[in-house]
Amino acid sequence: PRLGHYVTLGEGGTPLVRFSSGVYLKLEYMNPTGSFKDRGAALAISRALDLGCGVVVEDSSGNAGIAIAAYAGRAGVKARIYVPSDIPRGKHAILKMLGADVVRAGTRDEAHEAAIRDRGGCYVGHVVNPFFIEGVKDLALELVNELGGPPKAFLAPTASGTLILGVWKGFKELKELGVIDELPRLIAVQACGYSTLKGYVNHYELGCDRPSRIADALRLTKVARLAQIVGAIKETRGFLVVVGDEPALNALKELWRAGVAAEPSSALAYAAATHLIANNLIDKPVVVPITGSGLKYVDMLADLI
Repeated sequence: PRLGHYVTLGEGGTPLVRFSSGVYLKLEYMNPTGSFKDRGAALAISRALDLGCGVVVEDSSGNAGIAIAAYAGRAGVKARIYVPSDIPRGKHAILKMLGADVVRAGTRDEAHEAAIRDRGGCYVGHVVNPFFIEGVKDLALELVNELGGPPKAFLAPTASGTLILGVWKGFKELKELGVIDELPRLIAVQACGYSTLKGYVNHYELGCDRPSRIADALRLTKVARLAQIVGAIKETRGFLVVVGDEPALNALKELWRAGVAAEPSSALAYAAATHLIANNLIDKPVVVPITGSGLKYVDMLADLI
């Protein structure tokens, strides 16, 4: 989109690593603040500047808030971030160091509700912001350039849906332009106890015996763009995989032992990918985005892996 301002910290252009037979990892934790949310934050804050915002408001389990706070700081505006009360200590510390006004507000859903009631700034919430989706869209363009075409499947850790909707929009526009001939299957991956897509699309479950305790970035129970997410999945012949903590932890250990400092939510997607490939449920190549850095979780992960 055309903007009067453009705020950047050099986001995008993250490494694509062939990790195992047919599985590529897109290392999104190599973005400036350690998550794919930087792509969306760049355009969201740029648009906020166009609107003359001096204070921006966001709600987040951590990564989006960190991205918004960093890009707001780069732009010279203040950020107020509403977070769940049990936000990981590392993420909370990063928000404070970035100069954000951090407001703890109960559950993840309660943090969202508190943020949209805030009238003291411009709400730039990534869960509904179309400019955020536009920023994430570039990920699809990068993958087509790097692979020489689209992957057969893209597995997206999914809560608010900014990732899956962003890449869907990117791949769809490339197809409309004739750059690619087909859309990759978009496979949403959610945590046990937080499977908001269940009942709307076909799904598989993997080790799902109790609500997840480790996938903090996926703990939403209300999704603003539910219909759009369902539409994107169905249009691409995708489906949902709901993953429990045990297979997620096994995947997380495998990733870390191989030098990939993934956050827990990304491990769910890798666990799903390996299961689907082993059971011939998807074709290769497959892309798994490592959406965020596990270095923000060092205190927690040290006891788990």
